[in-house]
Amino acid sequence: MRTFLGLFMMMIVSGDNEVPINGFLKDSVLLPCNCSGRNLSRVVKWQMEGLNGLSRVLELDVGNTSDSFDRYKGRAKIFVANCSLLLTNITAEDQGKYTCRFYVQELYMYSVRKLNISAKYNVCQQPARNLDGDVRVMVFQCDATGRYREAEIQWYLDGELLSNSSKTNITHTSPVGTPTGHYKFKTTLFTQFEWTAEPICGMKVKGIPSHIEYVCEEGTGYFTSQQQKCSMRYFKIIPIVLVLGLSLVLWCRWN
Repeated sequence: MRTFLGLFMMMIVSGDNEVPINGFLKDSVLLPCNCSGRNLSRVVKWQMEGLNGLSRVLELDVGNTSDSFDRYKGRAKIFVANCSLLLTNITAEDQGKYTCRFYVQELYMYSVRKLNISAKYNVCQQPARNLDGDVRVMVFQCDATGRYREAEIQWYLDGELLSNSSKTNITHTSPVGTPTGHYKFKTTLFTQFEWTAEPICGMKVKGIPSHIEYVCEEGTGYFTSQQQKCSMRYFKIIPIVLVLGLSLVLWCRWN
């Protein structure tokens, strides 16, 4: 009877549902696993199942992280306090399902995290202009900055991908690296079509999804909606400040 109960206790499992975690390429991401305040009886293990079905294991033993796979060396850290896993300089191959496994006495516990990775880019589309000396040709320019080189700026009109034709010419410059680890992309679209809507530029990334933020430095392109709100706010506040200042000066003179 005692043997049966012991085997029954060994089969007790406690876990949570799969939780999605989003990370950006080349950045860091924390995968939570709350084992804090628990009396762990065995080594904590993180098991990673990649999109190709291959599994890798990271183990925590007395505060040390052991890794039998070179691709994680120097990039993975498991915190002793709560067993969470920190991945730095994440790559496209890090995308997949991560399971934290540990025992509290004889209770087997686990937490599942699905890591989704995308490449982040800041995109700035310049206002349309006429080609110098030829008003029949419209020029559109788009600049982008991101940390993943395997990408290309593309142009869309009403959701349709644009390409070179007899009246449209799209040029690209090779990505240029910066000291901060980012890459700069640039493309220009020349067209003789009289479109009723303006084309929009976006990013095509090799192997993973893209996360795009449309933002320009002031004076270089379109403002984001937040920048526009801030600018309008300033224009409203400045006259009020001037009126209050003038009223204060006049009040001081009268008194």
